[in-house]
Amino acid sequence: MNIKKLIEERKALLEELEKPDVTAERFGEIRARVEQLDFIIKNAESPKNPETPSEEELRGARLPNGGADKTLFDQSKAPDAAKRAAETEKLEKRAADLKAGKAIPFEVRTVTSSSTPLSTEVSATINPAFEQVGTLDKLVHTSNLHGAESYQQPFVKSYGEGDITSEGGDAATAEPSFGYADINKVKITAYAEVSEEVEKLPAANYLAATEAAVYGAWRKKLIGQIIAGSGKSQLTGIVNAPTDVIDSLQTKTLAKIDENTLDEFIFDYGGDENVEDDAVIILNKLTLKEFAKVKGSDKRKAYDIVIKGNRGTINNIPFVCTSKIAAFAKVTDGNPYMLYGKLSGYELTYFAPLEVAKSRDYKFKQGMLALKVSGFVGGAPAMYNGFMKIIKSAATAPAQNSGGTQSQTPANPGNPS
Repeated sequence: MNIKKLIEERKALLEELEKPDVTAERFGEIRARVEQLDFIIKNAESPKNPETPSEEELRGARLPNGGADKTLFDQSKAPDAAKRAAETEKLEKRAADLKAGKAIPFEVRTVTSSSTPLSTEVSATINPAFEQVGTLDKLVHTSNLHGAESYQQPFVKSYGEGDITSEGGDAATAEPSFGYADINKVKITAYAEVSEEVEKLPAANYLAATEAAVYGAWRKKLIGQIIAGSGKSQLTGIVNAPTDVIDSLQTKTLAKIDENTLDEFIFDYGGDENVEDDAVIILNKLTLKEFAKVKGSDKRKAYDIVIKGNRGTINNIPFVCTSKIAAFAKVTDGNPYMLYGKLSGYELTYFAPLEVAKSRDYKFKQGMLALKVSGFVGGAPAMYNGFMKIIKSAATAPAQNSGGTQSQTPANPGNPS
């Protein structure tokens, strides 16, 4: 019988009773065990008990080889009868109060421990959402004209051709034809508010994530404008380019996506001499899916598609995806579902440095931080016939010639800008 272990068990049970989450059922179990331990310890201390431990057990054996005298159990530290009676009375009162539904006070103790306390931990990283912005604004031609109000980008429309001239005759006129793309200043903004507590969070940097999200929202609008801006207090989008920049004949009407779709517009785009090798297809991701489903007569996929994020190639023809142009399955007849052309043929101009501002003043009383991204930009197609529009029509629509016969370019890409 190890009296020391019994006393330690009794002490641990009494400490458990002090915890605020002890239930009435557990309270009764502890009380019964404490009373049992009191009985065992009391009998062990009595000299009349035949099971009384020897002096060696009570005082502790000396360590061998001349070791110091270390006592395993000090009888003087055992609780006396009066103390045990007082503790028993306290337990009975607490048990009665607990059963009666009364609130029982618990002592709050400061516990020093080398172990890590339980707490709610926050990851130091924030998992991002799926890509919602795109990259089209980073791929078009960009210029900085800080301080200007508007901009004209000249471009060549056509070259003349020489002619055979008789001796002494006038040289044949072969003047090139020029055009101009008008680019006017437009203000685009994005705004958000967050509580000041967000800035003080020590783990995940929510403020930085919010700032990045606001900037992303600003770019989403910009990309939509590059595709479908009206040109009236907006950027001029590719699908709404003036006819003196993109001729109305630069339109192909294709009612379906099949194994011949690429050939229908790739060979009709560009000048008379070259098949352009740096033009890019702009399309919705779901339209790309339509290409992936096409099979040839041998039941094998007709298109070899290589994907790298929102960019890639279809049979070695580069593409870029954007949700700002409608998918083939959802676009209405007469509206574009693909654009094809040189991305350098679109001029995006920044008239002032992009400003990302944070303010505490606007809602100081509420403790809110205001985040705003603002920029003065302009943009327009700036290459003659630099883009071709591929639009959808009913399957019964008459076939068009190689250059397309669409008389009017639709003003809506089938998706909001």
